[in-house]
Amino acid sequence: MNHTFDIKILTSASEQAASELNELLLSLDPTPRPPLTAERLAEVVAAPNTTLFVAQSEGVIVGSLTLLYYQSPLNNKYWIEDVVTSPTQRGRGIGRALVEAAITHARTHHPSATLMLTSNPSRTAARNLYRSVGFEEYNTGVFRLTIK
Repeated sequence: MNHTFDIKILTSASEQAASELNELLLSLDPTPRPPLTAERLAEVVAAPNTTLFVAQSEGVIVGSLTLLYYQSPLNNKYWIEDVVTSPTQRGRGIGRALVEAAITHARTHHPSATLMLTSNPSRTAARNLYRSVGFEEYNTGVFRLTIK
């Protein structure tokens, strides 16, 4: 097995990329939801304040991270969302490389921005990774409302 991978920003959508991302996202959250389509992926890739990082190994997407940027009256902010590595590829440093790529991107584009993320307490390895690259746990509660 080839143990190399490349991190890149996804700049175009395809049925294959949507299919590979669907597989990854199901390993992150198996909750039934409509599958990611190439059209929806194209919207995400084209969104001006969204950057979709992917890790590819042998031409296949084996990890992804979504970086969102916005401005508030108090600060420029980034949110990291949906960090996932294929279960068969874990332990190779893919998650770390994705997070470090997002940090570098944020530092380059908005050096004084705050970079935030949430992580389920059950995801011990992910939480250890975030701490190891400098994130500190912030005392807050996350609220969610699904708009239907």
